[in-house]
Amino acid sequence: MKFEIDEDAKQWIQSKGGQLMVKIVGVNACCAPGVQELLTLVGKPKDIGNYYEFRVGGLLIYVQRHITRKEKLILKLSGFGFFKAISVKIV
Repeated sequence: MKFEIDEDAKQWIQSKGGQLMVKIVGVNACCAPGVQELLTLVGKPKDIGNYYEFRVGGLLIYVQRHITRKEKLILKLSGFGFFKAISVKIV
């Protein structure tokens, strides 16, 4: 798996402990097709057996096993102040 992480995102993740999870969140609706989105969370997953572990530039990134390892993940810092978060995109 390939990663593209901007410098701001890298520094922010390091300031939060240097660990990041990337997972798929599915939302099902009764009268519309389900939607799947990627979500990032700071920290180490409790169920580590369901994640691949990658070491990228001093960071530990845990990617849920349902995400194809052939993909490239782009991680960017978004938001401001207390509302900062890492956004993820698959290319």
